[in-house]
Amino acid sequence: MSKKEYFVKDLIIDDEYGVIDSKATIEEAAKKMKEIGVPDLVVVEGEKVLGVIADFDIIQKIVAEGTDPKGANVITTMYKIESVTLNSPVTEAFTRMRDLEVNVVPVVENGKLVGVCTIQDCWSYIPDEDVDEVGLIPVSNTRTAEFWFATICTILAFVFGIVLPFGGFYGYFSGNPTDLLSFFGVADIQGNIVTFHLFEARGFNLLVPFLDLIGSNGAIWLSVVVCSVFLFVFGVLGLFSLIYASFSDAKHIFSSQIIKTVIPWLLVFFMVLEWILLGIAFATTVPSTNVVPNAIGLTMSIISMVLIIAAIYRDYIFRGKDASQSIKDGVSM
Repeated sequence: MSKKEYFVKDLIIDDEYGVIDSKATIEEAAKKMKEIGVPDLVVVEGEKVLGVIADFDIIQKIVAEGTDPKGANVITTMYKIESVTLNSPVTEAFTRMRDLEVNVVPVVENGKLVGVCTIQDCWSYIPDEDVDEVGLIPVSNTRTAEFWFATICTILAFVFGIVLPFGGFYGYFSGNPTDLLSFFGVADIQGNIVTFHLFEARGFNLLVPFLDLIGSNGAIWLSVVVCSVFLFVFGVLGLFSLIYASFSDAKHIFSSQIIKTVIPWLLVFFMVLEWILLGIAFATTVPSTNVVPNAIGLTMSIISMVLIIAAIYRDYIFRGKDASQSIKDGVSM
């Protein structure tokens, strides 16, 4: 973890930028972005840099508001950000973009625009001023370790907790076919076991969607179906949110708490709720059914939840090696 301070001149400055006159309309700016293939344009008045207009600003402030792009001026939509020079610290450029939550800052030299740099250009040049002292496992690069840890944990959790029960590899509850004849309203079920999966019950010659059980076994099965849908949806959302959040942390990109914690915790919530609702559904069935929790399914669900929670609190898994060395030095003294 280098403590060297880098400057904007150390970056590869993008000199293939686009500029737009401050008197231009939003429509003209959009056409120029499309023509030269860039998402941002530097707004200038003569040689003076006024700000930057981004395609996202046009979508959010013009298109979404229903404003006529032919009449709106770029000044009304651009964001104002103080330009940096080639001798400005990279941390200064990064901080300006991060605070405004924008992607580009103009670079000027002797009052003239020489290019732009992006927040992605800056992140890897920002020195770690403080060693991460929170965590159990010492590593040289905590952000990279946390990214790969969260990615692996999330993928495994998604496979164990969503893909396998959805594909019928294991279920939540299982029972003897002879004890479930009246439950399904059939005369015979072949095989030795019936397993209740994410959306349906399966046996040797049996496949009954939970939706078919609503009419014969009560509205509780509608709750089970709704929970199963939410579990699958938040499984997919949780997969991408945790990977994106850990990637953003590694790249010094801001991500909201909704992505970092709320969505993953909702996934854990629906995993637990699925078991509870299925338990209630079987407990309230008349006549009662003789089913038991599937050992493999319960184990896999617990493992999935533990993996998700570990991915959420990945900051507590790894710490910087400098911190561990300080502890060793203190012990030796």
